[in-house]
Amino acid sequence: MSFTKPSETGKREGLRTLVMYAVIIFLLSAGNISCLTCKEVVVVSKNTNVTLKDLEKLSSKEIVNCLSHLGRVKLNNSQAGFIWNSIIDFYKDISNIPNEVLSLLRWITIAIKPKDYQNLTLSNLDVITNFGLDYGLSKEQLSAIADRVREDKEPEDYTFYDLSALRQILCVFEGDEIERIHPKAYKEAAVLIGKLKHCNYDVFEGFAKLALDKDAFGSPDYWKIDTICILGGVAKYLPEEVTLKLKGKLGDDFLKETDKHITREEDCDD
Repeated sequence: MSFTKPSETGKREGLRTLVMYAVIIFLLSAGNISCLTCKEVVVVSKNTNVTLKDLEKLSSKEIVNCLSHLGRVKLNNSQAGFIWNSIIDFYKDISNIPNEVLSLLRWITIAIKPKDYQNLTLSNLDVITNFGLDYGLSKEQLSAIADRVREDKEPEDYTFYDLSALRQILCVFEGDEIERIHPKAYKEAAVLIGKLKHCNYDVFEGFAKLALDKDAFGSPDYWKIDTICILGGVAKYLPEEVTLKLKGKLGDDFLKETDKHITREEDCDD
């Protein structure tokens, strides 16, 4: 028996068939990229953080529907960036992203570039609350947020609710802006403000001056150790003459109460 070589036509047909199968396989694989739903991701990430590979299997719509879950755990820059870009793709433009979505970002916030904030309106308290939490944002990011916040309200008009929402954003304010805050509003939010981290020096110095106002905590002659606990980190920025007076009244170690306030969850009793 002898074998004949395949004709050129046969070779071409065979190659065409292989290419066709390869295309079909590719299309099927591509169709599976966005095959996961939010519910499935919740199950997948129940015992471990969601991976970038998992995120890439979600459509933009599913990512938006799943924000309350995706933003609640710490993300790396790649994960947060993918989610943020998916949100932008879904709404077509940053300026179209609704407040209810912005208020759910949490750790996705780390992916937002300073220039992005120029297209966001930060007048909604729930939205500001999201951006005021401590995600370790850069000074440039926080400054961009602060610039947008300044457009809607002056420091003199800040209430307890505003200060509670702003939190870390306050850390990049100027000292003279802090001093314009009403002492009573500061007093009501002092427990939260005393726990802020990585603030500009003149921010805490400004709050320390507010603390001495009669509408805040008044004369340090009447302060107790619980007052220092409420002030938290702000107490370390009191004027030197006040610090010396408090040492004579409360003891040389009175500033240790600031660390107690920052590291513990329970509130102080004044």
